[in-house]
Amino acid sequence: MENKSFFETLNPKTAATVGILSGIGVLCIVACLIMAIMAAQGKISYVSNPVKKVADKTAQITDTTGGEIAAVKADKPNVELFIMSYCPYGLQMQKALLPVMELLKDKADISIKFVSYIMHDKKEIDENNLQYCLENEQQDRLVPYLKCFTVSGDSASCLKEAKVNESKLVNCINATDKKFGTTAAYNDKATWLSGYYPLYPVHQELNERYGVQGSPTLVINGAQVQAARSPEAVKQAICAAFNEQPSECDQTLSTASAAPSFGAGSDTTGGAAAGCATQ
Repeated sequence: MENKSFFETLNPKTAATVGILSGIGVLCIVACLIMAIMAAQGKISYVSNPVKKVADKTAQITDTTGGEIAAVKADKPNVELFIMSYCPYGLQMQKALLPVMELLKDKADISIKFVSYIMHDKKEIDENNLQYCLENEQQDRLVPYLKCFTVSGDSASCLKEAKVNESKLVNCINATDKKFGTTAAYNDKATWLSGYYPLYPVHQELNERYGVQGSPTLVINGAQVQAARSPEAVKQAICAAFNEQPSECDQTLSTASAAPSFGAGSDTTGGAAAGCATQ
């Protein structure tokens, strides 16, 4: 019996198909060998997480405490500090932020926002409304007022010191209370958070969007950012969020953490990470 090769036992069409598949297999083996050699020589790199390609929009710096700060970049950063106006640690962070507001006032949009519930009784609602109105209707008076209020806690005298138009302010406070129902929310105990904390709905939507849980919470370009509570650390966090940092970022501010609660001076308690929150 005549011995035939494998291909001779196949009909022409099948033999052609087998030949093509065999050729493809050989090419694949050769390609894999070439890629393996290139990878070994460092000419090919593998991306384990393609999502990390957006990292060019993120900056990381080291603040004065040695921790990393990450912020989404923008041409003009949007900075929002969420506080409760009588929270000792919200006051601490406000004091750290104020020199930065003065330094970067024309370079970044920096604003005070409020946590969506209160922990310090009706006076906190009233003060929140007051600061909200100053920021929205007498913005040039906000920083002078806060520089006084965060130290003395005396709102009435600070309004005069900051030369606030009090008649205009009262009208705004009344309109704000009516618009957002802040006093009504305080009086309706059935709506209180966990049965203990009156709601403050002025920035409710922003609280939900950013996942704000307590005071203080620093949000830069829509992302929560952790920073030490000194003017220099806050400045660094904001400057990290510029696509191109302005010359003001080269100026060094105080590296001392502000004191919690009302009063001047620096923090000596080691409570830089403390806050006011329900959990």
